[in-house]
Amino acid sequence: MSLKSKFPLPLRQVSIRGAVTKLALLPFAAITSLFLFSLRPIYVIRIVWMGRNIGQSTVCTELERLQTLKFNNKNFRKMVTIFYADGREVNEYLRKFWRQNALTIRGNFGYLLNKIYGRYFSPVTNPRHKSEVGLVDFEGLLCDSRLPIPEFTKRERDRGEEFVDSVCPSGKFVCLHVRDAAYYSFQKKLVDNSAFHFYRDSDIASYSLAAKALAEMGYTVFRMGARVNKTLISEHPGIIDYATNGMRTDFLDFYLGAKCAFCISTGSGWDGIPTIFRRPIMFVNALPTFAPSILCLNSLIFPKTFVQISSRFSLSLRDLAEKNLVITDRHMIYADENGKAITDFTNVGVEIRDLSSEELVEAVTEMAQRVEGTFVETLEQKEMQAKLKHILSTHPKLQPSPNYYPIRAQFASCFLSRYPNFMYGLD
Repeated sequence: MSLKSKFPLPLRQVSIRGAVTKLALLPFAAITSLFLFSLRPIYVIRIVWMGRNIGQSTVCTELERLQTLKFNNKNFRKMVTIFYADGREVNEYLRKFWRQNALTIRGNFGYLLNKIYGRYFSPVTNPRHKSEVGLVDFEGLLCDSRLPIPEFTKRERDRGEEFVDSVCPSGKFVCLHVRDAAYYSFQKKLVDNSAFHFYRDSDIASYSLAAKALAEMGYTVFRMGARVNKTLISEHPGIIDYATNGMRTDFLDFYLGAKCAFCISTGSGWDGIPTIFRRPIMFVNALPTFAPSILCLNSLIFPKTFVQISSRFSLSLRDLAEKNLVITDRHMIYADENGKAITDFTNVGVEIRDLSSEELVEAVTEMAQRVEGTFVETLEQKEMQAKLKHILSTHPKLQPSPNYYPIRAQFASCFLSRYPNFMYGLD
């Protein structure tokens, strides 16, 4: 669609018309804000912006929704959370989905109400939750089986089941999402933190053997993605490159993520979908390695490894801490001694190594066995898991204070066995 066809009026006229509309609606939005504020003795009324990218719009919104439900289950005075959607969601189905599962507002009036009431009157019910931009599940809301999962309509369920039955007769399928530079290049967002996003990318070709291993275990593998650089090449009939073969729709992005047996992801906005539907998730080639938003989920992690260029040895957690390479925030790659952000690890003689094809096979096989209940962890691996959880819960470069971020994730046992020196020197 051309810019001219999308905007029948010149952009300047559209902008002026929007400003005039907002100005005309401003008194009504102000009066509505005061009215909502006057209801505070009876209700706790909040207006929350849903965010724009799919990760924020799914995980943040769901955590706010669950927080509201939990509050209402415990208190006589009820909470009402209104979500503001600004109409620029990257997934078109997203707005319909939340309209079915939450109270939402949009348009110019919604914009003004969010600006006035949301900024100046909306109560902050969980300051710690707010301080982390809503991505961290501090309270374990996504683990609470008493809280309901978002739902599809019957018509949508029928539509989704019809699609799955047509390509996956067994109904047993896995979603695989591997990030590359295609999406951010399309969005032209590669500005300040472009190198960071490149470091998070992976080559889909290296996942071919892992996808085949899952297919041979009886799973249909859907390679997900709205925009990707390469096709996943495989002759196995159980591997479907859904991202490039013309099947993909915004609705199916949601449905497949909601109904998969489990999800293999490299860490992206899309995996917010299986997250809010409480599907098991494994993060492979994960970076940031110690992101609280991942560590606080019931997830399995096999991260990218850091290698000393001179010796070719992988770095331990202690090495990463001493070199200030412990990454917990998506905006920071490496901080030098003056606190300046650097995005080239070679400055400190370190390179980031992706998982090999063999490691990916080990990782996804362990995940499948864990989901099926057939995985047997050795005593040594259990001891390593317990030790690592203690380190992640108390290390001063990973936690503002001990146990500030609750650690629910596990690192893959095959990772701990392959890299036993990862915890070297940390007791």
